[in-house]
Amino acid sequence: MATAESPLPRFTIRDLAAELGVSHAAVSYALNGRAGVSDDTRERIVSAARRLGWQPNTAARALAGRGTDSIGLVLARGADELASDSFYLRFIAGVQSELSPRGITLTFQIADSLASEMEVYRRWAAQKRVDGVIMVDPRVGDPRPQILLDLGLPSVVVGGQHTGEHVLAVVGADDTSPMVGLIDALRERGHQRIAYIAGPADFAHAVDRANSYRSTMSAAGLPPLEVVNTRYSDREAALAWDRLRGDRPTAIVADNDQLAVAVLRAARAEGVRVPEELSIVSWEDSPLCEATTPQLSALWRDPFGLGRRSAVSILAELSEHSTDLIPIEAAVLRERGSIGTAPDAPRHRP
Repeated sequence: MATAESPLPRFTIRDLAAELGVSHAAVSYALNGRAGVSDDTRERIVSAARRLGWQPNTAARALAGRGTDSIGLVLARGADELASDSFYLRFIAGVQSELSPRGITLTFQIADSLASEMEVYRRWAAQKRVDGVIMVDPRVGDPRPQILLDLGLPSVVVGGQHTGEHVLAVVGADDTSPMVGLIDALRERGHQRIAYIAGPADFAHAVDRANSYRSTMSAAGLPPLEVVNTRYSDREAALAWDRLRGDRPTAIVADNDQLAVAVLRAARAEGVRVPEELSIVSWEDSPLCEATTPQLSALWRDPFGLGRRSAVSILAELSEHSTDLIPIEAAVLRERGSIGTAPDAPRHRP
């Protein structure tokens, strides 16, 4: 029997997850009354928590014990880039949907470089400004995870896959299979000269997608065209179109909605008909893709849901020291008017 000298053992979210054979995220959702688990699973988790005598700490209470009730997010992008980037607006809204009800502040800052971003982390750590950090846009050979570990700032990395090279939690998705499915969908319409306009060359997701593009094209017996990297600006999208025109692509995959719209605008300005002569697909879907003529086909993923899961992950890291991979759903193709049959595809006679 427990006495004042021998208190009941403290069961953690990880203990409950192991007991029930579910993920720690599912336990966190259930005990905090959030969507993301079925009613049956929620009841099973709550019942087990009662049976084991476990009382969940709210995220705000856990953070209050650490002192600041604040989570940090730094974006190393220019303000002009973010002004036209709807993805991060929806992502931040998703983060706030988890933090705000708990009375937790999102401390947000823009940095002009990766070095500046790391200086922000050093300053935050020295001033004890935040309890944890959501780190986005993983880079090739990224120095930030080690910096965050050295500073002792609990963190979650958003994007990519868990490699085992560091002990930070990861919220990520597979970028390979959507590219395979997208190229297959274009090939089914007779496209063989498919180009890819990518994001920054040092972004890990841009590298993964470019590698997937090349390997998928090669596996299909098609020569990959030049991958053109950009900084997600209208100007660089137009320059990419100029570089690719000589390769005569019949389809272009653009890494986000802004690039896709800029390519559509540049192509139509030169009299190229979409989709009769050129098909265009955006990797990121947004309302912008539905505001063009023709409407842009796009790969859909849920930025709001990604933000929510990122917030759940950093709160779990703070309260339970979780370093798990939290997978998100792979992007799916939403076909609209910008995909057509390749102009040089064989025509079937009636």
